[in-house]
Amino acid sequence: MNQRPQCSILNDHRPRRTGGLLFLGLRARRLMRLLSWLLAFSYFCAPVCDGSTSRIKDVVRIVGLDDLELVGYGLVVGLGATGDRDLILTQQTMANLINQFEITVDPTEITGQNVAAVMVTARVRPFHHEGDRVDVSVMSIGDAASLVGGTLLMTPLLAPDGQVYALAQGALAVGGFSAGTDAPGGQQLTRNTPTTGRVPSGGAVRFNDQRPWAKDGRLTLSLRNPDFTTATRVAAAINQLKPGLAGARDAATVEVRVPQDALVMGRVAAFVAEIESARVATDMRAKLMLNERTGTIVMGGDIHIHPAVVAHGNLTVSIDSSLAVSQPGPFSDGKTEVVEKQKVAVEPEDARIMLMPEIVTVRSLADTLSQMGGTPQDLISILQALHRLGAIQVEIETM
Repeated sequence: MNQRPQCSILNDHRPRRTGGLLFLGLRARRLMRLLSWLLAFSYFCAPVCDGSTSRIKDVVRIVGLDDLELVGYGLVVGLGATGDRDLILTQQTMANLINQFEITVDPTEITGQNVAAVMVTARVRPFHHEGDRVDVSVMSIGDAASLVGGTLLMTPLLAPDGQVYALAQGALAVGGFSAGTDAPGGQQLTRNTPTTGRVPSGGAVRFNDQRPWAKDGRLTLSLRNPDFTTATRVAAAINQLKPGLAGARDAATVEVRVPQDALVMGRVAAFVAEIESARVATDMRAKLMLNERTGTIVMGGDIHIHPAVVAHGNLTVSIDSSLAVSQPGPFSDGKTEVVEKQKVAVEPEDARIMLMPEIVTVRSLADTLSQMGGTPQDLISILQALHRLGAIQVEIETM
């Protein structure tokens, strides 16, 4: 007798007679459409998500397009008796500020603890314009207990040349708190760092970024990790897109000439975007980092091991201690005492001898060492011995 087919993927039960085929057809079409989308997505993302190469924009930076660091000195007010307690700097600054409003006050008469002297820092990205907002960080420089609930007064932020580049002001966002009292007999609870905070979008830039970055039609690319091989590959990847425009000057510098048509037509940004999207295979030195305290082993690069023979064995010593009662003989002057009995056993472990073949990749090295069944500390000892023997040519750094 014929039975209806079961649908094991879409439904665990038999389809219903009324509308069942239509329901399964809709489910099947939706799944097929979803599968086609996933296949298309993986097809288009495959070249971009290649883990063996990196974009040039992730490997280098353009010289002249660095962040601008700003710093300033200001006051945070509105603190609930958690400000500076006896800081002459705060008193003098408050007196100077009040004098700006044509009110003369003796600095020694300012005794409140609702004000704190702070340092303010900010970082401005390249290509900024007048009126752009940036986040500012605020840090206490006195003996204030907490900046929670405070407001930063207008603070000029100076560039390295001493010019006022931005103005900062606003309410602080503090991630920590401090409660209680540190007086004798009291208890104080502090979480994180209540003497630092941030003012989101609290700084206003006053100037446009006019720093030259494509001098004389040339770009200077600086590698984040200097390496001659990587620098040569970056230049080759750019020349593959635009022949004859790039050259590696040293391990950390690649010079790129901007085409004349890009300079005339104002397409320098488009040219930079095109070469930044090119992909390059980066190289790295063979390095081995060891941490004997935690047993951490980090290996990177093209590690090459020459043929070597490793014999590794352990000697296990176990000491078992137990308590016993020593009873004196009858009609004797002895006393009953508790004595300790120790049992010492030595169990030598058979040494494992393994021929380590000539291997190239880091994965092959890890697989070969793991076959020896050693602990991380054992592997560290083996790697150090191989390095001292000269069978492994890597740089070893102890963390």
